[in-house]
Amino acid sequence: MPEKNEYGTAANHYVSSLYHAAIKQSVDAENLLRECELSPDCIDNPRQRIPTEKLAAFQKRIWDATGDESMGLNGCRMKSGSYFMMGKLTVHQPTLGKALALGKRFYNLLIADNFIELEETPEQVILRVNPVDPACDPDHLFAEITLLAWHRYASWLIADCVPLTETRFPYPAPAHINEYAYLYPGKHIFEHHELALVFPAQFLQYPVKQNEASLQSFMQRCPLELFRQYQSDYSLTTELRRMLNKQIMDNTASINDFSAALHMTSRTLMRKLKDEGTSFQQLKDIVRRDKAVQLLVQTELPVSEVAERVGYSDSAVFTRAFRAWTGATPRRYREQQTSV
Repeated sequence: MPEKNEYGTAANHYVSSLYHAAIKQSVDAENLLRECELSPDCIDNPRQRIPTEKLAAFQKRIWDATGDESMGLNGCRMKSGSYFMMGKLTVHQPTLGKALALGKRFYNLLIADNFIELEETPEQVILRVNPVDPACDPDHLFAEITLLAWHRYASWLIADCVPLTETRFPYPAPAHINEYAYLYPGKHIFEHHELALVFPAQFLQYPVKQNEASLQSFMQRCPLELFRQYQSDYSLTTELRRMLNKQIMDNTASINDFSAALHMTSRTLMRKLKDEGTSFQQLKDIVRRDKAVQLLVQTELPVSEVAERVGYSDSAVFTRAFRAWTGATPRRYREQQTSV
């Protein structure tokens, strides 16, 4: 079993959008929240982040309650077990390209003729998703989750991260855009004419390294698997997050120190992070925030010690930063989470 809160926290947008989708499907969403140890007070509270494990558990319960893996957001029902059946069909293919082609064929038979499109050139592949009725998905939740599902499954199949050259979204940049650097590493293009993943064509030739036994394990961990980057993701964002996690208590470490460790100039580091949709300060804040949330919820450490463990020598400065991240003081946040 993974350690509790191993996957950090997620933007409130996701739990709130799931909640409203469930309500539209006449599901007792508040009861499902309680089953996941989430308070109804968290809904539509943009500053309150949600432990990713609880978010995934909530989504799974909605899948089960509706019998629809699109949760009514696609304009066409996707019966429970569809994703697993696609996996059963494709896991035996010799290469990623053949697996994706068969997966596309399966979903197009199930949903619509052009629900999934694959456009190949010698240099790149565009995996395009065409929702049946985009108006059913006003918060773009189904769009985001569908892209995650295809990218995570493709990466898992080859036991390596499929690098995203671009991720295209047919809507404006959302309020939770900071999440995208983690969920979709690479360049993000908003207000594009299509919903799509773009990646190097060479990955189509990578061999499939999974089997039915490992597929069973992967699917049992879904949808939690969808909210994490593949373990062997080598994007600069992920590498820097690993480094920041290791040095979280060292408040003196600067961007110059990290850029030197990565054998590049600080200017180059900043440019590369910008290309991946994030910045050094954003990553630093994300790492500190998630560690602070974990310590506040899972331990009884005094706030002053939590502050020290995330690199703040002054508790007052930490409290101001934490309030900016979550909208609550550390003490109030702990009370809210432990009173569920």
